[in-house]
Amino acid sequence: MIITPECVATAQELARLPGKTKRPSYHIMDAQALRLNQALVTNGVSYISFIPNELLEMIFVETVKATRADEDYSFSCALARLRLRSRPELLLTSVSQRWRAVALGMPLLWTEIRLFLQQNVDLVNLYLTRSQGQLLDMRFIGIHCDLHSQGLPEFDPDYLRISRIILSHVHVCRRLEVHGAFPFPKLLNGFKRIKAPMLEELTVHYPLNIPNSRHLLFTEDLFLSADRLTALTLNGLWVSGLSPENFNNLLSHLTSLTHLTLIGEPVDFVRSMDIPVVEIPLLQTMVLKPGPNISRTYLPTVFRTIRAPALRELVLDFHTATSSRDIQSLVDKLKRGAPPFPSVRLLTLCSRSMAYDGWHALAHAFSGITTLSVSKCIMNQLMGFLSCAGRRDAFPNLRTLLFDDVQFEWSLLIQLLQIREAAGMPVREVKMRGFKKHAQSELVGKLVASLATYTPVVIGWT
Repeated sequence: MIITPECVATAQELARLPGKTKRPSYHIMDAQALRLNQALVTNGVSYISFIPNELLEMIFVETVKATRADEDYSFSCALARLRLRSRPELLLTSVSQRWRAVALGMPLLWTEIRLFLQQNVDLVNLYLTRSQGQLLDMRFIGIHCDLHSQGLPEFDPDYLRISRIILSHVHVCRRLEVHGAFPFPKLLNGFKRIKAPMLEELTVHYPLNIPNSRHLLFTEDLFLSADRLTALTLNGLWVSGLSPENFNNLLSHLTSLTHLTLIGEPVDFVRSMDIPVVEIPLLQTMVLKPGPNISRTYLPTVFRTIRAPALRELVLDFHTATSSRDIQSLVDKLKRGAPPFPSVRLLTLCSRSMAYDGWHALAHAFSGITTLSVSKCIMNQLMGFLSCAGRRDAFPNLRTLLFDDVQFEWSLLIQLLQIREAAGMPVREVKMRGFKKHAQSELVGKLVASLATYTPVVIGWT
């Protein structure tokens, strides 16, 4: 599309109309606006064509971010379905010649490299070319959803090509994520011979029930840059997990690590004795999300072997635990032992249920927290625990509550706020997920007003 000087002049005249026209002449303005708008349409010009390139680039970036944030990587088939989704940056280049030129002039728009089995490698090469040497975010999804597929995927020509792509570009990779439902020895062996000096985030989902990933990435000659990697995520079962020696050796090398996420049971503590303690001096956030049927020793061993003097945020996600028995050993340890992470100020707890014994253990182990976030299934249980006689002094520094929903017993919240205020330990802020869309309703308005009469608490949303 070519924008002529006449089109620009027409658009400028149209923009000046509201300032020039007085109220009695609205019908004239409408006629002029209609005429000028028709002139723009005749010349093939739309209002959006006059957005500056700088603003258009910002719109592109936010569009791509919003699309990525909406993607779910929780299940293997969901991961496989990503192959069928259109990439937003590709769609943006097909709108017009100008949009295409703007998008192609933004190398950072093309740095997320998705790698799947049976995919078109030409598309990968296209992204690598358009990224123009910028640091890459690479995600390899080595999962087959076709249950009737024949042959071993680790010998698939596409897999071998993808492995070569990863190994040849990992030196300019900022973020690497590997999902696998089968062994990938070519990739494992390749990592032993290369370096990734720019890698800041590493996510590894071990192959399930395949005992070869215990050697993944963790040799004496570590391929990672110990002073650059800040985020590490490990996901797997203990039968295919890291040995405690390799796990501790890895963490002791990563001196810049600030975020650690352990999903499932990625470390084999079951078959090991005399596990050494490792200190992670800069660790600020740790997420523990154990899977179903975890071994009873796993969580207590994690708490015992990791020392994190700067840890500020701890997330305990027990949603996938099959029963409370799976975490009872951790509860027993927290009740009896010294607080494992006394520096924690934000505790997030996600669970389907939490018994009184569990709340008592958490109150003992994390008495210094100032913010407590809980999932919707246990909101009433928390408020009941904090309101009962004998436990009203739990979490004495608690000032902020974060609830995962607005559906809970508001009378319990009012009672809790009164009790904390009278005890000299007031809660000053309550935030609820999804509260914003209900904030204007009459019922919520009355509840918020009733809260304000009891204590000066701020009601907000996340």
